[in-house]
Amino acid sequence: MVLSLWLRNLRQRSLCIAVLFGLPFFAAQSVVSQNFLPVLPHQERRDSDREGAGGTASKQNIAGATERLSRSVNGRAMVRNVCQSKGSDIQVEERTEITQTSGCDLVFKTRKTTFLPDGQQGVEFKLYVHLADLTTPSSVEPQSFSQCKTTQGAVLKVMSRVQPGKVLRATRRSSFIPSAGGTELRSSKPEEPEAPTTRSDLSFFFSDAASAAKATRALERAVKVCGGKEWPDEDDLP
Repeated sequence: MVLSLWLRNLRQRSLCIAVLFGLPFFAAQSVVSQNFLPVLPHQERRDSDREGAGGTASKQNIAGATERLSRSVNGRAMVRNVCQSKGSDIQVEERTEITQTSGCDLVFKTRKTTFLPDGQQGVEFKLYVHLADLTTPSSVEPQSFSQCKTTQGAVLKVMSRVQPGKVLRATRRSSFIPSAGGTELRSSKPEEPEAPTTRSDLSFFFSDAASAAKATRALERAVKVCGGKEWPDEDDLP
């Protein structure tokens, strides 16, 4: 009986101590638990994946897509034709390469060289491309010219059109390199300065079908990664 009363008094005293001194501790413990909730391993992985999808992973995807596009173009986008001009066969060569890459901004340089009896007539185009301004799907189409025939393979045009209402900024420069027997008049002609112009599509040429198909896929992939849109239906065009 005495023991029972002693235990009851002890419990009451403990309750009073908890009420008088324990509440601030419990309140502080509640605040700490709200501010420092434990993170489960699977939740931490989801958060990391989400951050990667919107940040580093996107940059990696863009870099990977533009790198694949560069590999598919540089050293591969080239055609050689023999064309009839004033009764003579004239060789014409056109090649394209990507010279600069910064995120989704690329510089394409295309040089067309005509091999004349007295020298080489060159025309160089630089095309400044923001890939998000292009549209999908990219296409590859065979080309034919009445006065020209290819020296190897075919002439295949890989192309992506610019979104309606937009254009690509470009420059054009002409030059002439005289041969050893060139005339003084042609050899003294100065190189023309770059002239600004615009384009409504990005296009370059291949002579090999497999290389053209690979470049078409790489171009479409890069346009999509950078946010390019599909070419609108004819009814939606302005």
